[in-house]
Amino acid sequence: MSLNRVCFNCGSSSFVSDRSLGGKIVCSKCGSSSFKKSSSFLKSKKLVFLAISIIIFLIVIR
Repeated sequence: MSLNRVCFNCGSSSFVSDRSLGGKIVCSKCGSSSFKKSSSFLKSKKLVFLAISIIIFLIVIR
């Protein structure tokens, strides 16, 4: 699974390695070096788990 990162400032997912900064990863659109991991996969996984839990709960109650 690949690591999905997004820029904290502009939300872009396009990054480059800046040679003048010693190879530090920076956003190619705004030049910021602050980024965060995208959690869209984790959110969807939690949503599926919640839906399955609710279905099981409803089956057990009946």
